[in-house]
Amino acid sequence: MKSFLFLLVLTCFFISCDTSKKYERKWCFDPLKLTNNDLDYPASIYIENDSIKFNYYAFDYWHKFPLTIDDKLFFNNWKIPICRIEDTIRIGQIPYIKDEKDSVFNWWWSKPILKIDLPKIDTTYFQFHHSYKSQKNYIYFGKRIDNNKYNLQLNDRYANIQDLPAFLAFERASLGEELIPFHTTVLYMDFTTPMKYAEGIFHELKKVNQLKIQMISDILLKYNNEIGLYYEHEGLTKKLPYFYENEHYVPDILDLPSPPPPPPPYFPDFWNKNVTNKIIILKRDDLYFDEQIITKPQLKELVNKWVKNKNGIFSLYDLESSYGNFLEMTAIINSVYQNERNKLSKIKFNKSLSDLNQDEIVAIKEEIPMYHVWSYSIPHFSAIVKNNDSFFGIKTLVLDSVSKTK
Repeated sequence: MKSFLFLLVLTCFFISCDTSKKYERKWCFDPLKLTNNDLDYPASIYIENDSIKFNYYAFDYWHKFPLTIDDKLFFNNWKIPICRIEDTIRIGQIPYIKDEKDSVFNWWWSKPILKIDLPKIDTTYFQFHHSYKSQKNYIYFGKRIDNNKYNLQLNDRYANIQDLPAFLAFERASLGEELIPFHTTVLYMDFTTPMKYAEGIFHELKKVNQLKIQMISDILLKYNNEIGLYYEHEGLTKKLPYFYENEHYVPDILDLPSPPPPPPPYFPDFWNKNVTNKIIILKRDDLYFDEQIITKPQLKELVNKWVKNKNGIFSLYDLESSYGNFLEMTAIINSVYQNERNKLSKIKFNKSLSDLNQDEIVAIKEEIPMYHVWSYSIPHFSAIVKNNDSFFGIKTLVLDSVSKTK
């Protein structure tokens, strides 16, 4: 009897090992066998005996989990069906083909050339999501795999920031639309990136009137039984201001910069009312207000008061601070506006902000206008005020407080 039990346990062990072994390798996403191609899926999967890793398609970005295999994949509190037919596995509904050196998919999902550590800031700042029906252009900025230096990536090639206007012009022209759609630039940027690079990107986007920008904070791996594994992108969507004729400022990061085109017809980007303006400064990754360092919770408390009082808010940054801290500062301020608008929406329309129609959204924005200047660096802002004795008509003494903030 003991011998029989021993053989039974041993047989089960070998069957279990065989079950897991047939999945242990690298697998590449096979879009040709996919019935729903509307979502973003992991490009490659590494299955090992006790772990599973998923890599994003555009750059080096991983999700890794401990794994148990027993007819299903058990990880991250998910139980996901898996089956293998010849050289293809299906994880949920998503097909992956065995990675081979001579496979077209090995070329298709070639090795990433850029590594990006996304900011991953507090998710509560992104609780209001809207479906922006616009054509999207994707740009990536992080550290090169070969030398660890900061670089821009457009499609699957390294590029200079000055290449952005030509890239965006080509993207627009390739659509073949009778009417040019409104575009959104989706920016994936490493959280450690000095803001001098972000300022250069903002400048080049404004140059070609590409004003709507979605700054990605995190990529989340999701799963449901119908869709399978897929990605969701968490980010902040903002609008850059137009170029102005009397701006006369070019970021130092741009080599041999070309002059901007003639500005568009006048459009009042900034408030022209006599409001009291408040200044927040991000300098060497510290937040300052009234020449004193403040914490991020203190920033939120201050902004809550300013939004209720309809104050103007200027959040300026130096060029050495990191993009991650800039994005968090901007998201905190934006979230306060959104929270106040959401409260008003429930009072006024008995609906959350994300459920409003266009006319209702306009009504909310008129009652709680967003008086926030967010995309200007300290040098850029100072140059405008020095040349015009105001910030496009808004009187401010910000130069004094900036100069004292060492």
